[in-house]
Amino acid sequence: MAEYETEEQQVEALKRWWADNGRAVMFGIGLGLVLIFGWRAWQGHQASVAQEASTAYTSVMASLENDDNGEEFLSQVSNIKEEHGGSSYAAMASLAEARYHVEQNNLESAEESLRWTVDQGAFKEIKAIARLRLARLLNAQGKHEEALDVLDNVNSQAYAGLVDEIRGDVHLDSGDAAEALAAYRRAKESGASTVSPEALQMKLDDLVTPESITGSDEQS
Repeated sequence: MAEYETEEQQVEALKRWWADNGRAVMFGIGLGLVLIFGWRAWQGHQASVAQEASTAYTSVMASLENDDNGEEFLSQVSNIKEEHGGSSYAAMASLAEARYHVEQNNLESAEESLRWTVDQGAFKEIKAIARLRLARLLNAQGKHEEALDVLDNVNSQAYAGLVDEIRGDVHLDSGDAAEALAAYRRAKESGASTVSPEALQMKLDDLVTPESITGSDEQS
């Protein structure tokens, strides 16, 4: 603000500035308060929704343990998917639903549950787990090419060894022993986690031909 000769002139200048800019200033302050309190309200709402989803998931898992015919369990899974579809709790409930269907030998429904988790579920790691289980399920149904396509989309390095091990299983079940052996070897060499290193080694040993054993002995 420019210098003024008297205090009265300063006051008058301030009044004029306020008259010209006061509304904009108050609007800015008001908007800032709305944003601050709105953000806090949104955070509170998100926390409330997360708590509701957590409670719903706890109820889902309790019904899985206590529901003999599965009707209540499946109904609760459907509800959590509908009401909290974007949450990790819904994705985990869908994984539990897939496991239930597998135990009931209902592989088509299990596939639907796993595909829902892949398409709708939250978090990369949960989707990776769903894809691994889906690949195993597709392989069990003889859908070998689909299983391999699913494995191609597992991008988490933490599961690199397991991806190659399952890939080996798929190749073996489809009759391609050479590709299976190559995949098992990659799984072992990756150093990444597999379900069981001992089981993986057994798969490798089963595929090693007598000729290859003789050849390696001669080279040594």
